[in-house]
Amino acid sequence: MHFILHKGIVLTKVSDVNLLVATRDAWDDCPQIKLITPTQAAFWGFIENGLDEEEILDKIEHSEKKELLLRIYNSFIKRMKESGYIIGEED
Repeated sequence: MHFILHKGIVLTKVSDVNLLVATRDAWDDCPQIKLITPTQAAFWGFIENGLDEEEILDKIEHSEKKELLLRIYNSFIKRMKESGYIIGEED
């Protein structure tokens, strides 16, 4: 399953702080700025680069910290859907 990202969301880094920024295309639907952790930024990068959920979960499964990463991932995906940054999923 691939996530569908809202058009106009950009991952950027300012002074070592990871931010998701809504550009003009997303202002009406999403918070303009969201601070995210480096781990969450990695998850966003995976999604942005076309990895599907199965591939991301496979990466987590092969990590020494899989239980922690799985909790962070699930919380992050839920937060991104609630904020409108992720607008859907497709097979």
